[in-house]
Amino acid sequence: MANITITSSPEAKYYRQSRNVELSTLKFIEDNLAVDWSGVNLVKSWTQLEKKANPVICVMLNDTDYTREELGATTFRHSYVFTIDIFATSDAMRLDMSDYLLDILNPGWTYYEISQTSGNNKTLTYTEAGRCRMDSVFDNVKVELGKMGDIKDKYRQNIMFSVTVGCIT
Repeated sequence: MANITITSSPEAKYYRQSRNVELSTLKFIEDNLAVDWSGVNLVKSWTQLEKKANPVICVMLNDTDYTREELGATTFRHSYVFTIDIFATSDAMRLDMSDYLLDILNPGWTYYEISQTSGNNKTLTYTEAGRCRMDSVFDNVKVELGKMGDIKDKYRQNIMFSVTVGCIT
């Protein structure tokens, strides 16, 4: 499969929809945490998780499901499956953070088309391009690893949900 970069000018690189959904979701959660919770670390991979002290929220885009938009169509409707792992400092915080995240995600959030200046992967430009909608929650459970778990896992919650995007384009 070819590696394709879509650009509108030599100065900017634009991300594809899957990456835009992931970064839009991370931005939304990060912006809300900055206002509502202090001292909570937000990461998007297990590698980053190990470098942070609890409380940590790890948000990962795990899977993309494809369904035909209509019978006979060649276009797909994408559904993105996210996992959020909450690593809290107490059972009360674990429950509160779980409820908080589902409450803020439920009404939906802004979908951004994201670009970066060529040669500069640290500065991203966010352009509003639609809405992300949480379609369903598959799981919202306490993770019990018993004696096999790390101390980081003691107050852990796992949430899995699907998201679709309505674009303005």
